[in-house]
Amino acid sequence: AAACSICIVNPIDVVKSRLQMQGELAAAGGRKAFTGVASGLQQIYMMEGVRGLYRGLVPAILFQTVGNGIRFGVYYAGKQVVGVDKKMDSRTNFLLAMTAGGLAGVICCPFFTLKTQFQVQSSASELATGHQHAHRGVLDAVATIFREQGVRGFFAGLPAFVARCVMLVAAQMTTYDWVKDRIVKSKAPGDDGKVRDTPVDHMISSAIAAGAACVAMQPFDLIGSRMMNQPVSKTGQPVLYSSPVDCFNKILRSEGPGGLYKGVLANYTRMCPQYILTFMFFEQFMKVAKEDGSNARTDAQGAAPRSGGGWRQRQRGEKEPGEMAR
Repeated sequence: AAACSICIVNPIDVVKSRLQMQGELAAAGGRKAFTGVASGLQQIYMMEGVRGLYRGLVPAILFQTVGNGIRFGVYYAGKQVVGVDKKMDSRTNFLLAMTAGGLAGVICCPFFTLKTQFQVQSSASELATGHQHAHRGVLDAVATIFREQGVRGFFAGLPAFVARCVMLVAAQMTTYDWVKDRIVKSKAPGDDGKVRDTPVDHMISSAIAAGAACVAMQPFDLIGSRMMNQPVSKTGQPVLYSSPVDCFNKILRSEGPGGLYKGVLANYTRMCPQYILTFMFFEQFMKVAKEDGSNARTDAQGAAPRSGGGWRQRQRGEKEPGEMAR
């Protein structure tokens, strides 16, 4: 579900990454390569083509697939383990979401680092924002980062990134379940006495969850992205920011509080359709999986022997009377 959705919204993610780097540690009023999401998409397409809009797609797919796999897996499996999968418990859901987000952040940090550096990298000097890396491909990027910084280069800004993931998942999953629960409870039962959620319910819940997640995680997302994209010295030491706290303080001094929310509109523009697509794909895939599992159990029950004698006959290779008649 995550891989399908990111392939659609990756161009907006590219614009978001570049907006976050625009005017890095510079006072307001400087030259701006991008003024918004729509103009950003148009400029990148005109000067870099479709390839520019899909920069970083491979690490983005890896990040979304592994990250969402962990988030959805830990969250929904955790709900079953603690027994809240059939009822609404916002506190438990929030704690499970934070756990899932933190775990996803630690594991997926290298993919996000690669994604950010590729998306910021521009083939047009007029559209360059932030530090420009010169990666020729995913393998070249991995080799370059490891050669210059070692393993720690893949985990630059890890504390901020983990905080980003925790806030994202806690707001996203909890809000989605809460809104969907309220929508379903407001409906009248069908002819069979059951109340069913629909794709429209999933869409509304996803859009609201995206807004909550975007507001909660935006400052951490920006700080993590800047730490991951910053240049390093010949000894592998970061040049601009020594820690997330240092990054936070420098952004406030140079760019003001608004600097922490650069690209927030682009982030929501990307997250809203992505979450709608992800949750809708997820819900439909889950329904198919449940139907397949139900059919498999029905088939297994229908094929089960009806008596102990029949079982013993099969063990001896004999046929039951009904089978002989057929």
